[in-house]
Amino acid sequence: MMRRIVALLLVAMAGLSAAARANAAYVFQPKDADLSDLPHDKYFTWGINFTLPANETITGATLEFANIWDWTTEKNDHLFIHLLDNPKSGVKSFIDNERGGDNFAGKGVLVGNWSDPIGGHPRNFNLIYDFGSGGLLDELKAYAATTPGKNRDNFGFGIDPDCHYYNCGITFTITTECGTVPGPVPEPTTVVMLTLGGLLLRRRTA
Repeated sequence: MMRRIVALLLVAMAGLSAAARANAAYVFQPKDADLSDLPHDKYFTWGINFTLPANETITGATLEFANIWDWTTEKNDHLFIHLLDNPKSGVKSFIDNERGGDNFAGKGVLVGNWSDPIGGHPRNFNLIYDFGSGGLLDELKAYAATTPGKNRDNFGFGIDPDCHYYNCGITFTITTECGTVPGPVPEPTTVVMLTLGGLLLRRRTA
């Protein structure tokens, strides 16, 4: 019986320790959420100003294009996406008239080069890039840690559609793990230890 009580108390202590940590999520969207439905004659930069709280660590990130589809399928259809360091603040658009290929080639880190294999109609397909499985978390952490300059953000994206990619919005999500929550966290552990001591004392005097 005593061993069972001790085991339960140890489990409770472990649970209290785990409760001292928590997860957080930060969600970002460009001002025009679908970036004008990503027309083929433009390319974009999207700057994000993010300061990671001192007690948090980035554990994951995803970039999602909701319900994305190409208006048709052609030989050279591409959607180029790059992670950039210190891009211009907010959303900026530039004209290329679908010429020049990837306008961000050699800049930042390539997140993806996607082409719709079907095209012609929406089909509720969400294009999602997972930075963890894609090996991009270290670059994201490094870029997010840089100090933004004047009219620049500390990281962001370069997006170049070489065709017309309709979509229902672009979302970037960062997940973090918080460190130990400040405050009287040890107090429940003290209570558990006192309870354990009391049970031992009762057993000896019984």
